[in-house]
Amino acid sequence: MRPKREWSYRIKARALELGFSAVGISRAEELSDEARKLEQWLAKGMHGEMHYMEENFEKRINPKALMPEAQSVVSVLANYFPAHLPQRAVGKISIYAQGQDYHRVVQSKLQALFSFICDLIGQVNGRAFVDSAPTMDKVLAQRSGLGWIGKHTNLISRCFGSFFFIGNLLLDCALDYDPPYLQNYCGTCTACIDLCPTHAITHDGQVDARKCISYLTIELKRDFTDEEKSMIGNWLFGCDICQEVCPWNRFSKPTSIAELTPKPEVQRISEQDILGMTKSVFKRVFGETPVFRTGLRRMKRNARAVQENLYKTPSKPNA
Repeated sequence: MRPKREWSYRIKARALELGFSAVGISRAEELSDEARKLEQWLAKGMHGEMHYMEENFEKRINPKALMPEAQSVVSVLANYFPAHLPQRAVGKISIYAQGQDYHRVVQSKLQALFSFICDLIGQVNGRAFVDSAPTMDKVLAQRSGLGWIGKHTNLISRCFGSFFFIGNLLLDCALDYDPPYLQNYCGTCTACIDLCPTHAITHDGQVDARKCISYLTIELKRDFTDEEKSMIGNWLFGCDICQEVCPWNRFSKPTSIAELTPKPEVQRISEQDILGMTKSVFKRVFGETPVFRTGLRRMKRNARAVQENLYKTPSKPNA
């Protein structure tokens, strides 16, 4: 077996041993088609108040702008789907945020993979990213053959749906590359578009963040307008609706990464609990989860909105 092919084979085997659900390898090169789409999205103002999306444009579309010597991108998927889904009508928290902070969990596993690569190949330079740099992680994963980008803009795998995190490892060595995933299996299905309660997903495969519940509850720092308050419905943090209604998530399997399983105290939390929380209790409950980054002030803002939506008196029809 040629060295590059053997290296790639062993890297993939080690990634699976570390608990990743899938791994692919692509060439580090500019994402020119995606650059035009990103420009159009930004020009329409669909990024809302996420002004950081306007920065580091070159780095977003070209791995070599992040690491000039990069030759290869190793992309990994870390499944976070739980064994049991809690049945909750109100005060919902997105599944991905119910376990330990994925940045730390996946980053740690990527670093372990990088150490293995250094032992395998020798002198190698690399950088690992898990939502921690201006990269187009879903595009890189698609280029590595791991799935296609659905109409809701999430990466989808035919094997286990879309409930997973994406990590990327840039390396300065050449490897054996996987073909990009060119087939799109969404077909004529428009469930994610039709069932998004705020109509945030457009028919041309873009998400208007200004209408997205995840953006409103996580990224938006100011207080809600009355319209925005109404839009978040019963979600305290994030939103899973576009994934819940996706037919491909029938194939979701429980995660094998213990740190990503939901914490029982987070699963049980209610909007009333959030409103009565002190900073110390908030840290104890959410300190190791992605929720902690949003902060208690904004979580209380979200909880007040959920409570108002829950007890809102329906308007009476005109006599």
